[in-house]
Amino acid sequence: MGRGFAAALSPRHEVILGSRNPDRATAVLRATGAARVLSPAEAAAGADVVILAVPWQAIEETAARLGDLAGAVVVDVTVPHGKERDALGRHGSGEIVQRWLAGARVVKGWNHVFAAYLTAPEVGGVATSVLLAGDDLDAKRIASALARDMGFHPVDVGRLRESYHLDRLVSMMLFVKLGPFRVLTTES
Repeated sequence: MGRGFAAALSPRHEVILGSRNPDRATAVLRATGAARVLSPAEAAAGADVVILAVPWQAIEETAARLGDLAGAVVVDVTVPHGKERDALGRHGSGEIVQRWLAGARVVKGWNHVFAAYLTAPEVGGVATSVLLAGDDLDAKRIASALARDMGFHPVDVGRLRESYHLDRLVSMMLFVKLGPFRVLTTES
């Protein structure tokens, strides 16, 4: 996912990759047009938007390494599966990330999108939808703008607690059967 976001956003934005192993990420840097590779904390420091594109089992450790992200827009694309998802109980993964990154403005999104579609989000000439949930309207506006910059049709599905349903949408594998889709809205 990180590679896909970097490739999709680099033409219009300065993308800095955060990696625990910057030497290994150099190939991704060259392939995507990203500006540079730094440690996760260095990449997040001062960033307008931080995209968390790590496996769910690494999210708590990653969040702890990022430093103070108070006020930052953080897009959570993680996908907890099976027992990981069940351990969240009645909470969505976005809500848990919000707890770990106190003060950050978390938006859950893109967790239902396959990495291959990050750089090719149109099907039959129609932009596919990306579902976004968050409590901060300005943060969702920023995430929506990034979605449009990537070629997606952003759909606001409500508050961050809706990440519970986005997690389950992925776990039902319904999106696998549907493939890329377009949600019809009054904005369509």
